[in-house]
Amino acid sequence: MIIQLTTKIRNSVTGLTKRWGPSGLKRELWDKEYAAGKWSHCENTKADPIYSYIEKYCRNGSILDLGCGSGNTSNELAFDSYREYVGIDISEVAIQQAAARSAKNGRLKTNRYQQSDVLSYVPNQRHNVILFRDSLHNIPRPRIKSALDRYRQFLTADGVLIARLSGDDCRDFKEIARLIESNYWVIDRYTGLDSRGVITLLFN
Repeated sequence: MIIQLTTKIRNSVTGLTKRWGPSGLKRELWDKEYAAGKWSHCENTKADPIYSYIEKYCRNGSILDLGCGSGNTSNELAFDSYREYVGIDISEVAIQQAAARSAKNGRLKTNRYQQSDVLSYVPNQRHNVILFRDSLHNIPRPRIKSALDRYRQFLTADGVLIARLSGDDCRDFKEIARLIESNYWVIDRYTGLDSRGVITLLFN
């Protein structure tokens, strides 16, 4: 019981730090987890329905992936479905893993990566798709709308933001979904039926 309580407290503190902590500390936490292989079980998501939406709205254009992790999206999308991909993650270890996967898959000409905090990163071009694949959960709730508003400025004329929301805490991701639905024009959506629940929203 004591061990379980200690673990729960430690996980809660880690989660709060990932949302509210300074960039340097957040980077350290994520680097440690990726280096330890904590997220290696998530490295095969080829069956995720999100890919059909990304490919549809990308229109063979440019993708900005905010919170790209170890490179699932950039290495599992159909090779000919996009022209350019930019992956951003706060973890340098994750970025290195993503680049290694792209090199192995012959995608270094189309894929590039940069270590940065999503809350401070500034794109240098417009993109057809700007993707938050579960990464909105790691942005403090009061800052989500301002982050989305800022990134909307870097969409092409027909571009879309895509947010994939999931997790064990259904209340959390449903509240984020309501925030999006209340403030933006949702043009497409997918609701999963698995036990964890998945909501994918496309909006601008």
